[in-house]
Amino acid sequence: MKHISRNSFQVFIHAILLVALFAVTVHAHDTWITMESYYLDKSKSASFTVANAHKFVIPGEKPLAADQAQKAFFLGPDGKESAAIVEGNDKFISKTALKAEGSYLAVVKKEGGFATKTVDGIKRGKSKKDVKDAVECTFSEKYAKALFILGKAGGAAVLQPIGQPFEIVPLKDPATLKKGDELPVKVLLEGKPARTIVFGTYAGFSPEANTFAYTTATDKEGVANIRLLSNGPWLLVAKQGDMAYPDATVCDKKAYAATLTFQIQ
Repeated sequence: MKHISRNSFQVFIHAILLVALFAVTVHAHDTWITMESYYLDKSKSASFTVANAHKFVIPGEKPLAADQAQKAFFLGPDGKESAAIVEGNDKFISKTALKAEGSYLAVVKKEGGFATKTVDGIKRGKSKKDVKDAVECTFSEKYAKALFILGKAGGAAVLQPIGQPFEIVPLKDPATLKKGDELPVKVLLEGKPARTIVFGTYAGFSPEANTFAYTTATDKEGVANIRLLSNGPWLLVAKQGDMAYPDATVCDKKAYAATLTFQIQ
């Protein structure tokens, strides 16, 4: 019997994980924040829209309706939250002009939802109790963060976990990096390191759906390094699925997705 080394086995397991998570990525929309500007002058209001799609970036694509965001806010360089209010049907703005210079986060949680596979196809927005002949049900939650700068980059708040059940935490401020550098990020599931795949892409890389410029796996500490191959807006995506739903009579699985957007100058 041929001997398989430990390192070869780990590579094999990571390959299986990659295939499984890529399959999840192909069949699900990603939710991310698009800032009107990632670099603001002092004492300016911040504004953003939320995308829910398969392609990054999509000129002219209608953003997600604001009422589908369960929570939206800004986090300042001092760690304090400030309100994000709705303008029109799909735009979020800071309630007042932002004054403290430094690095900020825009944060959104999309309203979670059920999707139940039946013999007649997938019924979205329906749990097992809402349909007949349920085959399998998944409840999905999506979390999005965008890092932007007011004046000059600074402040450690954007480099810390903010308590989302599933989140991508940058370990360096992207505003301090340039094309060719590596951005280390940490992926957390319920506050603990997550073993998963991180997908990354930048505006203009490809017009095709579910096509990414960079793919890598987190290590046992939940850390992955993203090579910044281009200037401009970037999107990072991580997913975690196949967790048991708390009540099996309602749904079978729970799945998380997290995104981080930023701009490299």
